[in-house]
Amino acid sequence: MPSPSESYLLDFHARLAGVTSRWFASAPVQWDGETAPSSYALLEAVVPRDERALTVLDLACGDGHLMELLARRKQPGLSLVGLDMSAHELAAAQARLNGAATLIQGRAQSLPLGEASVDVVLSHLALMLMDDVETVLAELRRVLKPGGRVSIVVGGDMVRGEALEVFSKLLRPLLCEEAVPPARLGDPRVRSVDGLRGLFGAGFADVTVRSLSVQGDGPPREVWESLLTTYDADRLSPAAQASLEAAFLQAVEPLRRSDGSVPLRWGMRQLTAIREDRAA
Repeated sequence: MPSPSESYLLDFHARLAGVTSRWFASAPVQWDGETAPSSYALLEAVVPRDERALTVLDLACGDGHLMELLARRKQPGLSLVGLDMSAHELAAAQARLNGAATLIQGRAQSLPLGEASVDVVLSHLALMLMDDVETVLAELRRVLKPGGRVSIVVGGDMVRGEALEVFSKLLRPLLCEEAVPPARLGDPRVRSVDGLRGLFGAGFADVTVRSLSVQGDGPPREVWESLLTTYDADRLSPAAQASLEAAFLQAVEPLRRSDGSVPLRWGMRQLTAIREDRAA
């Protein structure tokens, strides 16, 4: 039986399957003076490029964009497994991948995989939404081979002075007016550096966390469409969404650049760690 938060997420992804890759598959990412084509590309780069037999698990794989990046390598010995609880996302992944990965409907808290059967676990914008995160991490330790690697991208801090801050300030009073409680998804520890390090402190080594700035710049209406698919905005009534849209488009006019775009940065974090050789 899904929890209330899982029920909401299942409904959201039934209505908006593929929405995560829609906004982030082509969004450049920066960190410490370096750049990458996307947050998905950062995760794809974690998987070694060699001819060893490697099994990669994409946890909460969505519509399969990350696995498609890996499948394009045509790398001998690379086996891809995608798990998601949404049948609608998995249907999109099946259409995208055309048999290039094994797709499983299931929950991260009870992985249908054998002990020490996976070399790399990747996950994009999902761990911060999951119930019972300590159970999820126990399952990751169980299925990862000793020395296996996990790398996840999760939400990070808000970038001030840009469209997301404008949007958030306009959103809060509407949530109060409609008596919509905040979307309490996942464990708040996953949303901070210290919390992440604490959670991965048992059974993992070489834990690194880096802060990412993901570029979502675009025309005001396109930026609005991306922000509308955030979980809190999604839960507003249609009338409140229309009111928020009008207020947002007016409020971001001072941010508009000469090319017509407005700045939007998504703060994210990437954690990478190694499964310790000894049992946790």
